[in-house]
Amino acid sequence: MRNHSFDAMAIIDLENLTPWLFWLAVTGLVLSELYFALQSSRISKFTGSTESKLRSVIKDFNNGRFYKPWGTPPIIIDGGKKRLLELSDTPVLSQRAVYADMFGFKHTMNKFNHTEVNIIKSRLFGRVLNVNGPNQVARLYPVLQKRLSSFLKDELEVLDTPDSRTTVIPLASTAKVLSSRLMAVTFFGENLGSNPDLAEALLRHPSQTIACMGAFQFTPSFLMSLVHNIMTRGGREMRKIQSYLMPIIDQGVDSWDEAKGIKESTVFYDLIEQSHPNRDYWTPFTLSQSILGLWLAASHQPWVNLYHILYELCIRPEWQQIIREEVMQHGALNDFTKLNQLSLLDGFMRETARLNSLDKIAIRRKALEDYTFSDGYTKVPAGAVVCVDSYAASHNPRIYPRPETFDAGRFTNGQSHDQTNRFTDVSENYLIWGFGSLACPGRHHASLVLKLVVATLLVDYELELDAKRSRRHWMWESFSIPYNSTRLVLRRRSEPTSHWQ
Repeated sequence: MRNHSFDAMAIIDLENLTPWLFWLAVTGLVLSELYFALQSSRISKFTGSTESKLRSVIKDFNNGRFYKPWGTPPIIIDGGKKRLLELSDTPVLSQRAVYADMFGFKHTMNKFNHTEVNIIKSRLFGRVLNVNGPNQVARLYPVLQKRLSSFLKDELEVLDTPDSRTTVIPLASTAKVLSSRLMAVTFFGENLGSNPDLAEALLRHPSQTIACMGAFQFTPSFLMSLVHNIMTRGGREMRKIQSYLMPIIDQGVDSWDEAKGIKESTVFYDLIEQSHPNRDYWTPFTLSQSILGLWLAASHQPWVNLYHILYELCIRPEWQQIIREEVMQHGALNDFTKLNQLSLLDGFMRETARLNSLDKIAIRRKALEDYTFSDGYTKVPAGAVVCVDSYAASHNPRIYPRPETFDAGRFTNGQSHDQTNRFTDVSENYLIWGFGSLACPGRHHASLVLKLVVATLLVDYELELDAKRSRRHWMWESFSIPYNSTRLVLRRRSEPTSHWQ
């Protein structure tokens, strides 16, 4: 462990954007209302409604709920499994297009083509991550343990050390960097994933993409390229990542310096090998560009989940002891299979995800053409966004009794009526991974990283928040974004441990 500050560009502090979001949204709202009021000439009605709306916006923004007040709301559908499957898997209802619009993939993913109706990519990713993934992460477990140990000893950003047994760290940035470092091993192996230059680019690029998402909401389309170039220094990190990956894709996996056994267990190796028969389509540029998109999801969701899991553990110290005892009783840190089967740890993670979803909306799709659901439920015009209310699904009292109550044992004590109970399961009542054939294929990799970090920290430390009333998160539209100011106290336990020996 050593005291140091990360490069300022490594982590873009989204909290610094919130004043800009506030004033841009308020200004836009006033101009929008003024325009429509002048059109209708109903000035007196306009004055009252504008004052009310402004008060509402200011109240929301002061409480950390930011949004674009004049935005077109998505079409939110209700329905069971059949309708959700249709929403998820219908090719003209595009997942890629909706996120390309949201994150500006044309710029942040180097000329990404989101209008392409193509199942080649989703099939490749599903085969590599969902089918082969569980066996791969098991083989990489010792390497991940080694990388975690290295991070905790040498890379942890320390804010304060009140005494020899206590360390204070920034919760959000630590979760972000640690998740990125470990997920990099699952993607690119020990040597390439730990390359300092690539590791920093892998950390910075998703942060820049998320920051661009906020800026693009207020940027005219003809200025997006300029804004992206300013915020990302001309896409430097994006291009750097591709510069590391494309030569290996072009020359083949034999040119890649990585130990045998580790190399074959990585996502990158599998993507190269599985795409090789179709190299005319999967050129080095196309495959590396697609990996950028995969990496955005693989690096962002795990760190947000890790932040919330550690936060919940801090405010529920009794569960720290419960899970610690489960880990130590089963010797789980020394065995991937045992760690993965810990029901109390898994249940705590699922309950945390249920109540602290990254996005309150799920299965977002953009209609590439007019579409009517097969049961006639609703018509979706071309260009519209259609989705499901994930928050409502995870707070359904018929499925989750007392849905607003955090019950870490509900998935082992019968207090959940969903047919699934695992953190990585996919269900119409638990939509954090999406649904259908496009459900997050990398969830097994993310789950392992989270369990390894949480179990290791609990065995070695008592956890608590530095301030009892630490702010948890703020909202941008339906997205939950952790505060960077929250500080975590790690207090080393008196009992010696030997799991790194």
